[in-house]
Amino acid sequence: MIKRLLSIIVFTTGVSAAAFAQQNQTLRDRDPDLDAVKKVAADLQQANFHSGVWYLLSRFRIADAGFSEGSVVPTGDSEGGLTLKVEAPQRLYFVPRKKTVYSVEFVPAYNFFQEGARNGQFDYLVRGDAQYLFNHLYLDLYALRADQLRAHVADINRFATAQEDEYGVAGEVKYSSRTSGLFTVRLRDTEYPENRFQPDPEGNHIAVQVLDRREKNARLSMLHKTFPRTSLFVAAEGSDYDFKRVAAYESRRTYVGAGLQYDAGRTTVRLEGGPMKLDFKDSSRQDYDGFTARLRTVRSNGRWTYQFGADRDIGFSIFLDNAYYVATSAQVGADYQANRRLTLHARSAYEQDEFETPVEGRLRTDDVSYSSVGFTYALRRLRVGADVGWYERDTTAFGDEASGIRYVLRLSFIP
Repeated sequence: MIKRLLSIIVFTTGVSAAAFAQQNQTLRDRDPDLDAVKKVAADLQQANFHSGVWYLLSRFRIADAGFSEGSVVPTGDSEGGLTLKVEAPQRLYFVPRKKTVYSVEFVPAYNFFQEGARNGQFDYLVRGDAQYLFNHLYLDLYALRADQLRAHVADINRFATAQEDEYGVAGEVKYSSRTSGLFTVRLRDTEYPENRFQPDPEGNHIAVQVLDRREKNARLSMLHKTFPRTSLFVAAEGSDYDFKRVAAYESRRTYVGAGLQYDAGRTTVRLEGGPMKLDFKDSSRQDYDGFTARLRTVRSNGRWTYQFGADRDIGFSIFLDNAYYVATSAQVGADYQANRRLTLHARSAYEQDEFETPVEGRLRTDDVSYSSVGFTYALRRLRVGADVGWYERDTTAFGDEASGIRYVLRLSFIP
């Protein structure tokens, strides 16, 4: 599957490049810049320091370790208290030529928590990119290494330290203002080292190290601006998983789907979905054959901004005989800009995890929810914010339940 997807990417790139030389002047782009090109340009404009071909973006931020834009439900470890992470992201750009950008990102961090004899832990992330930006072609060759404490809201319901090494290439080929192709190819190694902070096995859980794995992934999507405000696209993706400790988890994931992107200025929508299969090499494991989907929408109306998202996907599990679980989640939020500096917001998130293999005669289902209200206050170089909300986790098996008040603090500073 990976080799076939790579062949498709190479073929698509070659055909598009040949077409560029032959296209009629009437098909020239009205907006030739690619989205990635615009993002790099925006980063360079926001640089704190600039000297010739060098640009530096420097930030400092403090946030609850269980809170991020992708996961808004604090873990069960933060029982009515705070688990803070202090980060200082630094990104250095080197732009020797107009169409060539090299960058190095370094994100040192320290986590404050109390667990047994541990009072905290250092983290880091290092990433390097070589980006080549042209009117009709964008390439990003990158490599990264991360050693970070992360919140695993589902399944584990704890903090765990993950080490990752990732190498890959991402890109976009743009034929015209209406048609483009996007592709990614990556190799990722993930480990949960025993000499770092890890959750202790509890009840019917086993050690998180069973999730140590190597992932080979490739994705190709073709997008067409079919209507003035709406683009339609099709996508294909394949992944091979090699598990280092549990050979029975070795599997292959395949996905084909379609979707749309709608942009009307104040309202944006992105929807994608399609059939997905997870086939295990071990015939004793139960394969998955189902549907996966993702929806994101944002609506701005005066001082109000509304967001809604929904996902359905699968994740690998450490729970006894279940190699995976099916996660269905939804998030909704509203922001109100009270004045130039103060923004009030409300959030609610819900996730249901379904396990496919019965354990002790029962199918396990976990329900996790978190609803909160809070604020963000912005000064010239400083942003502060806080949330307070109610967290609840229910399960149909083995008593892995929790509920209570959760607090979230956020602070970011631009030198």
